[in-house]
This record gives sequence, structure tokens and C-alpha cells, in this order.
Amino acid sequence: MRRMNKNRINGRVLRLFAPIMMLLIVVLTLGVVLIVQSNTYAVVTYGGQETKSTETATSGAYFTMAYQKAVNFGIDNTSFNQTLRADAGVHVTTNSPTGYKLYITGADNKLKTSDGLHEIPYNNLTTNQIQKSNLDRNSWGIFVKKGSQDYLIPLCTIATLSESCLISENNGPVTNKHASVEFAAHVGTDLPTGSYHSVPLVYSAVINTNSTAEFPIRSIKNTKVPLMPNGETVTKKPSNLKLRHLFEIEVPLLEFDQTMTRPDQSMYTISVGGVDCEIIANSFVKNKDGVTFKCVSDFNTANPKFTPGQKAEVVITTKPYGYTFSKQNAVEFINAVTTFNYTGTPQEMIFPISASYMIEAMGANGGDRTPLQASQTWYGSNEVMMPGIGGYAKGTRSFNENEKVMVFVGGKGQSAHDRGAAPYDAKGGFNGGGNGSSGLLVPGTNIYSWGGAGGGGSSDIRPYEIDDYAQFIHHRDKRTDGWRDPSSIFLNDGPWANLIRGTYQAVIKTVNLPDSDFEGVSAYYDLGNANLSDVYTQKFGDYILVYFAYAGTPAATHLEAGNPGPAIEIRLKVKTTNQAADITSMKFYNMSINRLIVAGGGAGGSYIAKGGNGGGADTNPKYLGSTSDPNFSNFRFPEGGIGYRGCFFAYGASAPSHGAIYPRVPVESAGRPGAGGGWFGGCAEQSDYSTSPVLGAGAGGGSGLVRQMSSFEISGYGDAGKSQEPWNTLQPSDKNGIVRMTIVDYEAGVSY
Repeated sequence: MRRMNKNRINGRVLRLFAPIMMLLIVVLTLGVVLIVQSNTYAVVTYGGQETKSTETATSGAYFTMAYQKAVNFGIDNTSFNQTLRADAGVHVTTNSPTGYKLYITGADNKLKTSDGLHEIPYNNLTTNQIQKSNLDRNSWGIFVKKGSQDYLIPLCTIATLSESCLISENNGPVTNKHASVEFAAHVGTDLPTGSYHSVPLVYSAVINTNSTAEFPIRSIKNTKVPLMPNGETVTKKPSNLKLRHLFEIEVPLLEFDQTMTRPDQSMYTISVGGVDCEIIANSFVKNKDGVTFKCVSDFNTANPKFTPGQKAEVVITTKPYGYTFSKQNAVEFINAVTTFNYTGTPQEMIFPISASYMIEAMGANGGDRTPLQASQTWYGSNEVMMPGIGGYAKGTRSFNENEKVMVFVGGKGQSAHDRGAAPYDAKGGFNGGGNGSSGLLVPGTNIYSWGGAGGGGSSDIRPYEIDDYAQFIHHRDKRTDGWRDPSSIFLNDGPWANLIRGTYQAVIKTVNLPDSDFEGVSAYYDLGNANLSDVYTQKFGDYILVYFAYAGTPAATHLEAGNPGPAIEIRLKVKTTNQAADITSMKFYNMSINRLIVAGGGAGGSYIAKGGNGGGADTNPKYLGSTSDPNFSNFRFPEGGIGYRGCFFAYGASAPSHGAIYPRVPVESAGRPGAGGGWFGGCAEQSDYSTSPVLGAGAGGGSGLVRQMSSFEISGYGDAGKSQEPWNTLQPSDKNGIVRMTIVDYEAGVSY
């Protein structure tokens, strides 16, 4: 008797992942055992039904498959040289609104004896389904029925799975739907005896839980890709290696069978804006709603290159199933370089990604020379009225995504007036430049001498200040805020700012307050009974900057009971004819502890001295004449700020305004320039014109500083041994300050 022994089907359905599309994989082990005996008969028996269900997804979707654990073939004499077929016993139930697709795969296409000496090949070695109902001699196969026709499917591998290996499908929910699948074998009389076994077969079911056929990507991490302005990727410092970009992507797929080591990178092709994304092996993480994996793109290979501001679509194709996941505008290319130019206002920087940023800052120059001043010489020098040049500071620091800092970009000082021109005091540049002064009247004439230029402001980065005291201000106008005195010159009363000891810059935002209506500030503590020291005020458009120092002494004695003080007040003086002015913001920055990086400003120039450069080792003014000049003893050349030394903290000294007072000496006296701002500001001659015989003076530049940063550098123009490149590539042509932040490394950046 001849008998075909057990054809065993073992399987399991693994967990359901996604709210959009899910893959279920059930292992089916098909063992065909052929034993040749003297007497034969034909019978088909089953090994019992087994049912496997997926874990229900968050969306409520599920898939259940029932199948026969084993199909047994018995063969008699009449069975030789014919195809024996047995139903696989597959039934499907799912609540997927768009139905399902069920595939089958195998890692090998041959049945083999245990000793490996004999085998039965699969009957369809093509990649397409073949319409036929019988197998070739001594072969095996899997049949599916389409309509009334039988088709022999190819036996796909996981990597080559295609629609040809589709064995059942439906476009809506089903309950216990029978899949027309049959396993078959053709036994010839010359088949050697022995037990023939197949490798595992795998059912792969795909269901889409969405109400449409769309398959969106569930999530993408690291969607912001920093690029240089020319489209090149970030160069990691200090290694100077180009970086590729790492994405983490989740697609709504089900868990794959572990014995088939799925999922893996062979299943997907991924592109970001047309650039391949190489999947990282062993990066797959599975849960019931999705599969997450990582891939890396090299955007240096893009042709044409992407540029900051563009967006790109991510497209994922599943090789076995032909499904495409996509997300339009999923990736944003951001500028790895953020540049802040001079605006005369505070500027915010919100860091777009968590990264290491190289921050470069350059202070502003002192006031420019006028054409007439540039034509002058003194003792053969053509540097008459030449301003000092802003300093350079650099450092690297990590910032978190959405962390915010404030950027203050220094403005250059105002040019001095020409000899004989209408007199004015040259204004110091935004963020701490000192004021220059007019030259004195020439005795016996009605003309002015050469003026002194204003100093340049420093450029700095500081943490964002949350506390805004504008909400506590009592206003002069008729709003219902409890303080109404439109006849007062003071625009505001308060607030009481209880600040620790230190040197501060109050940044006050106003509206409807032109320069002509602003008449200065009063800066007090202890409810107006004690003045703050080192008060310096600048106004640029709507912003008023007030520098002051609070030493903590003498102690406050006039505060309300329980108020520890110091009850600091900055009150603006405004013409009473202006009833529309208002304060919209008032913040206090502690300049001695808050600033992270400071680039010193250059000083203004005078007729006898070039202004001191900012930021470097030599910030002193440069005398242009001869020490044998008969008036040399009446010239003054104050020092610049160096590190932690200078005339004032955070701003440059100003030359005093003389009004229309004649000098004590009966000779022409040139104006005095303002010093540059910085960590410490430079010094300027401050003696009173009415009592001092000083005929001319110079001014120093401000100092630079870098704190809480690595790889830092501080330098001034012309410093020995220091590169001059920043003044060729960074300094703006208008000679105002500048701040540049460049991403030099980031978490999703992968080195070549």
C-alpha cells in the first residue's frame, strides 16, 4: 500500500499594528511525507482547525484567520501519475472598512527528504500565476481559484512578494470568508521513498483600517534638516566632516513573523524629496499600532540641491505589497546659518532644532568720517577722525529646540560734525556706544571746531527675560489704572522692581513717543529717595535703553511695610503736550551675569586720534600727531576696555556736552569722541569744558567676553597672531555690528 503521510500546516498570526494599514503574518509549516508501500489506498484527512487573531489596534481594527493545522494525503494505486489536491481550510474575518489582502510566501520552493538526497520541486518557478489545474509529474504547488478558473501561483519569497502570490482579497469587512486555496502534489511511480518536508510557509494579511485607500505615514521625527545657504549639509566642527541626516519614521504596519526576521530593510524603499534614505539595519521597533525604523539621507547628493526654505515629500514603498506611504511637505529644510543685522531694536532668536551652535558676534564701528573729514591730514596722517573698528567674539554652545535668547546687535556711532557746520553732539550707537561732543566755538568767531564721533555699540547674546514690568506701571494718561496726572512731566510712576545688586540695562518699549517729546529719565530706588548710579540713556525709535548700577547701599528706608526693596523705578520724562505716549514693555537685564557673548564696539574718532578698536588686546585710541606738538600736554587719550576693566559696565563713556561755553584757554578746542560699548565700555575724556584745558582727546573701544561656551575666541582688528578673516567675511559693509549663529553639530546629524 502507498500512502502520502501528513502535510502539516502550522501557523500563527502576529499582532495588529496600525490605524491605517496592517500586516498579519502566520507561519504555515507544510510537511509532505511520501512513503511507498505494497498496498495503497486514497484518503484525505485534516489535523484540526486552528484560529489566530490579531491584537486589536487602538483604532479597534482586527483580523482573524482560521485554517487547518494539517492536511494528510493517502495514495493508492489509482493515484499514481495524477495531481492530488486538498483544501487549505482558510477562513477570514475582519472589520477593516476597506477589506484585506492575503498573501503566501515560502523561503524555499522544494520539498526535501530528511537526509536531503531527494526533493520535489515547486511546479511554477516563474513570477506570474499560471492558469492550469494539474501539476507536472513529481512536483508540488499551490492553487487559487479566480472565478471558475484555477491558477497555479508562484512561490514568492519575502523579498520578492508580489500580487502574483495573492491568494484571497475583499474590498470590505467579511465574516468567515472562505479563501479558495488548495495544496497539491503529483506523485509518480518512480518517486523515491522517504519523508519529504517543506520549509515554513507564511501567510501575510494586509488590512487598511482607514475609510479610504490612502496610506499616510504615521509620524516622522527629525523633520527639520539644516543646510548651509548654498545647499550643502552641515560641516561638523571641529572634525570638518559633512553630516547626513537621520530620520525616525513610523508606518502603520503589523508585526512580522519572528522566524522570518521581519520587518527588515529589504521590505522598503524610502526617498525624501527624491533622495534615497538608507534604512539602518536592526533599527525596527514594533508595537500594536505601527513599525518604527530609522534611515539616513545624504542631501549633498541632491541634484539640484535643496535650499533653506524648501520642503520635501517623504515616500515609502513596501516592496512586497506594493503599498505606498507618503506625507507631503513632511521635511523642512532650514538654514543652518541665522544672521542678525543691525535694526536698532532687540531681536529674538528661537532655536529651530536642538543642536550645537557656533555664535559669532562683531561689535559696531565708531561713527563714520564725513567726506570733508576724510580729506584732512594731521602731521601727515590721513587717519583724521578715523573710527575704531568693532571687535570679534566667537563661542560654541548647545541650545534646545524652541529655546529663546535675545540678540542685541550694536549700531555704529553717529558721525562728528565738520568744522564750521551746525553743531550737534554725535550720538552713540545702539547697545552702549558713548556719545561724542561738539568742538568748542573758536574764540572771536561764530563757527565750531571739529566735533568728536559717537562710539559704536557692542553686540551681545543674552537669555530671554520673561519678567515684564509693564503690567505694573501707572500711566499718566486717562486709562483706568489708578494714577491720573496728565499735567505731570513723568509718563509713568513705577514699577517697583526688586532687583539684586548689579549693573542693569532697562529695555523700555514705547509707542507714540518721538525723539522731540522725550526729555530723559529719572532713575531711583527706595521710592524715589535714593538715586541709582552710572545712569546712561539711549533712545532708538520706540526703544529706550537705560543703563544703571544698583549697589545695594544705602539701604532702603522709605518702603511700605514688608517690602524688602529696593523698589527700583525708571520714570520717563515726556512733554505734557504728548498725551498719546505709552509704555508697552519694560524689562531689566542684569548685564553682569546674563550676557553669554559680547563683542566690543569701536570708539569714535577725533581730529588728533583714531578711535580705539573694540574687543581685542589693544583697545586704546591711536594718537596721530607728534609728541613735540606744543599742545601735546593738553591732549587726553583715555584707555579702552580690556576684559573686566573699563570706565563703565556694558556701555562706553560719553564726552560731556559743552553747550556754548568757551574753553578756559583762548585756542580752538576739537570735540571729544564717545567710547565703544562692550562687556566693559571704553573710556572717554569727561572733564568739563568750562574748567579743563583739554584741547582734544581720543576714546577707547569696548571689551569683549565669552561665557559658558566652548571653543571661544575674542579678538580685535589688527591683534597680533589673530586672523583678520572675520573683518573680511563677517563685518557688514555699513560697519554696524552683526551676529551669526551656525549649526555645527546636531543630534540627527550623522558623520560620513
